[in-house]
Amino acid sequence: MGNAVSSDACPVVLEDVVKRYGTRTALDGVSLTVEPGITGLVGPNGAGKSTLVRTVLGLVRLASGRVRVFGLDPQKSPHQVRQQVGVVPEDESAVPGLTGVGMVRYAARLCGIPAGEALRRAHEVLDWCDAGQERYRPLETFSVGTRQKVAFAAAIVHDPPLIILDEPTNGLDPIERKAMLGRLVTLARDHGKTIFLCTHVLPDVQAICERAIVLAAGRVRLTGTIDELTRPALPMHRVEGTGPLEQLADSLAEAGIAASLVRTSRGPAVEVATPVDADTAAVLRSVCEHARHVGVGVRSFEPAQRPLEEVFIASLREAEAVHSPEVLHAPA
Repeated sequence: MGNAVSSDACPVVLEDVVKRYGTRTALDGVSLTVEPGITGLVGPNGAGKSTLVRTVLGLVRLASGRVRVFGLDPQKSPHQVRQQVGVVPEDESAVPGLTGVGMVRYAARLCGIPAGEALRRAHEVLDWCDAGQERYRPLETFSVGTRQKVAFAAAIVHDPPLIILDEPTNGLDPIERKAMLGRLVTLARDHGKTIFLCTHVLPDVQAICERAIVLAAGRVRLTGTIDELTRPALPMHRVEGTGPLEQLADSLAEAGIAASLVRTSRGPAVEVATPVDADTAAVLRSVCEHARHVGVGVRSFEPAQRPLEEVFIASLREAEAVHSPEVLHAPA
């Protein structure tokens, strides 16, 4: 009974975790919570992300601290914890000589699934991952994208409630990357899975995650929801559209409405100040009037967000400047 998994337990909780390799401290007083949904763990190379994953799985011995996965201690109940977790590691984990379907079936068998059911599930998840006839070829003949599909299928074949992915889009082309991220969203949204995405690819995190944790030099530097982290210091709305957007910004500014032209990943846009006490509908009407006047077709008018990359860099610079281990929480 003591090792039973509680459905009410938080998927992952770390409290003051310290891990050292000789004289090097890889994790330095790390405390964090991975809640249901999709959480991104971001940080530069060497930040401690992979060590943190191994810590959650109970694969490293800690100097101090406490780890719980669905209420279980990975050190004391490693098998029970690993039954609840699917992992896509950064490093190659394939068994040479096995076919793709053989690898996924093997992963299912390791989780205690009977042989016939393991083969059925292997084909089912490979179909879902869009792995075609190549599943019958030896793993060493696969492209990077196909190897990732097989690794992902092997991680989810036993239907775990928690899925941890360490740099899952490395080496993927844009189409494969988009497909991988789409599968993660589907698992979280439609199947209730908790996704813990460890990566240095910040656009991936901003695209699909609900929350993010910034890790640097073994310390948590920033944590919060994506909306909280990317909210600009002053309330702003972003106008996207077609036509002379620079003229729209100038026209609004001349009318006393703070506006500026900005460059985004989707192209140029106009950011318009919308103070807390402002009537947003009235601001939108004014924007539309000025847009018609200068010949801009408004496509969208929505709250502005800062790029996560900008937030990430700023948090690292602030942490370096103050040399403080304190976590920076997003403003409420």
